[in-house]
Amino acid sequence: MLNRATPPEPNSWDVSEEYKRFPERGHLGGIVVVIGAPGSGKTTIARKLASNIGCSYLNVGSLARERGYILGIDRERDSLILDEELIVDEIRRLAHEKCLVVETIAPNTIPRELVRAVIVVRCRPSVLLERLKSRKYSLSKIRENIEYEAIDGPVYDALLIADRERIVEVDGCDKEVENEIEVILDLLRGKITGRIGKFNWSKDFMEILDALSQDGQ
Repeated sequence: MLNRATPPEPNSWDVSEEYKRFPERGHLGGIVVVIGAPGSGKTTIARKLASNIGCSYLNVGSLARERGYILGIDRERDSLILDEELIVDEIRRLAHEKCLVVETIAPNTIPRELVRAVIVVRCRPSVLLERLKSRKYSLSKIRENIEYEAIDGPVYDALLIADRERIVEVDGCDKEVENEIEVILDLLRGKITGRIGKFNWSKDFMEILDALSQDGQ
């Protein structure tokens, strides 16, 4: 049985710079969640969005490691097993103190009642492949994440925590990040309703599978 890691005492917690990077200029009355596959570009989008709307940026994985909210390690998937209950409680506490843009790959770490909007960051599988290779991911982990992207896994996860009217997809592979930020701002301002179903990676994904098969992977 996995044991909960013991978090450090609150007074001894040295808050990471990423939680202090952006000044608070107001409260949105909820959190904005940025979700997507590893390597999709969600960190860039989340940080830029937080800067634009004057909120603090929070990375769930970093929070879990720093506070000890980890139950163990999934060695088969080479990933941490997060203590979702403690993370949800911590995000609730932080959201009462400051405006938050929360980056995550785990929808179960998000307190659903606080979600104002969900930004789903997408990335073409062929681009994602190169990004994950550059991060030295194992082939099995690369394939898992590419498949997750190709079958619209990030959109499914977004629908677990918000209605479709509050969800918007953006392109994390787009070099013109400001264009994607404007779409998000339009959602937050109420100028548009949710937009999902924008991306179809079927052809790109099949070409990658063919290439991997030829390489014997």
